[in-house]
Amino acid sequence: MRGLRAAKAAGVAVEIALIITKRNAHEVSAMRAIAEKYATSFTEYANISPTYEGTPGPLAVQAPGWLDKSEVFRGCPAGHTFFHVDPHGFATMCKVGRENPVNLLTEGLDGLVRLPGIADAQMLRSGGCSGCRLSDTCRVCRPLARVYQAAKAPLEIYCQHGNGDDAP
Repeated sequence: MRGLRAAKAAGVAVEIALIITKRNAHEVSAMRAIAEKYATSFTEYANISPTYEGTPGPLAVQAPGWLDKSEVFRGCPAGHTFFHVDPHGFATMCKVGRENPVNLLTEGLDGLVRLPGIADAQMLRSGGCSGCRLSDTCRVCRPLARVYQAAKAPLEIYCQHGNGDDAP
């Protein structure tokens, strides 16, 4: 709190991410009040993903009733306008889509020109999503859907089929 007060006094623009979980859902009003007082802007996040390796542990802390399923996935500029680099020098389209990494240590920056094609390939509906009649209204990108599938997450967390929405 001391840091937030100092930032506000100094005129620093602060953006706060409010992470809503089972353990703090009862404090959302207080979290919002702090954000409104000290932040330039804030965003609330309740949809928590499995780990990037696909283990389901983080799913257990999601707050029932707070999951946002309203926004349809309309594409992502990952691999086109930004990318992720791990501590070992491997560049991937993003922190979730890690297939076909570019080794910056061996390929150098020239290897980054391959990322748009790699990203486009990872966004294709494949695996458990190929042929899905609801893919035009899907709520998550394909790499994130793969992580949910690897974690054996219940469909209702990330897929409309879990809501019984099987009609096109």
